[in-house]
Amino acid sequence: MQTLEEILKKRILNFGPISISDFILESNLNYNYGYFNNNLPFGEKKDYLTAPEISQMFGELIAIWSIDCWKKMGKPNQFNLIELGPGSGYLMKDFFRVIKINKEFLNKCKNIYLFEISPLLKKIQKKNLSKIDQKILKKIKWINNFNKIPEIPFILIANEFFDALPIKQIELTNIGWRERMINYDKNKKKFFISYSKNPTVLENFLPKDDECNRIGSIYEIPYNMISFLNDLFYKIKKIKSACLIIDYAKFKIFGNSLKSIKKHKIISPFKKIGSSDLSTHVNFNLIKKISNQFNLVTHGPINQKNFLINLGIMYRAKTLFKNANNNQKKNLEKGLDFLINEKKMGKIFNVISISNKNINKLTGF
Repeated sequence: MQTLEEILKKRILNFGPISISDFILESNLNYNYGYFNNNLPFGEKKDYLTAPEISQMFGELIAIWSIDCWKKMGKPNQFNLIELGPGSGYLMKDFFRVIKINKEFLNKCKNIYLFEISPLLKKIQKKNLSKIDQKILKKIKWINNFNKIPEIPFILIANEFFDALPIKQIELTNIGWRERMINYDKNKKKFFISYSKNPTVLENFLPKDDECNRIGSIYEIPYNMISFLNDLFYKIKKIKSACLIIDYAKFKIFGNSLKSIKKHKIISPFKKIGSSDLSTHVNFNLIKKISNQFNLVTHGPINQKNFLINLGIMYRAKTLFKNANNNQKKNLEKGLDFLINEKKMGKIFNVISISNKNINKLTGF
């Protein structure tokens, strides 16, 4: 049986090195062999946990944020909810538990769009959301093209979405900036990093920084994210809307953040190709910079710990704790710690919200 590793080896040996962006795209989303089309990644016994799997409180608080956002949008009579990369569907499952209590919000929500490319994850989401309130279920539509969403006000949630998008990398070598490529050594039988022979237009993305003169400096260009955000922010400017982005934060301007996760451990991106999750860290300052080009309002970025505390996670935990048995109490404490502990998700995840300039200051920031 052919593997993705063998396919990429043959491709490189026959046609030359491939870009890091192509490597990420193939590893994560190859139709037959890509990670997200063949693996269920979420869970303690799987490869990694996202916030919705860790605690119900995460999705519930995102729902509270969304309701407050809708109110500050002026309670539009028709609006859409959108989630990018819904994962297991747990975020929305907990989200719906809250919004079904707010009848006005639910009634005025026209459709709930779940943006998912992976057929496997789409099946998992449908299964996990199958037993929710029928009134809500009828509003859900799965899409794989963002531009298919009607132009009415919307609230968009993106939790751990942008970190999975392909990026390009350039490195300052002795002969100038060159694109980092994925190559294969047939004698040593291993993948390795090589460099483009010629200068690259990707240099145009470089910021003015002293590290631009340091040999070995690596700069990442998240061109897929840039393209996606340009489309998104154009819609937010045109229509009175808002988005909430939560993701791994890139704290240094320069450096390689490409990583692969398997069984909750970081491994080499060249191991377990197609059966481990490839991702990078997200440049929140770049998100802010792009939003400024559209004259939008930015809230944050702040770390996940402060965002969730500002939304009331401590009060929610206290309420749930009152009616919990001993086992549930342990899980609540464990989940709360995982979400806000600065050595876990509390600091390494950042949160930013971008909204139309006509929307008042959003809660949580």
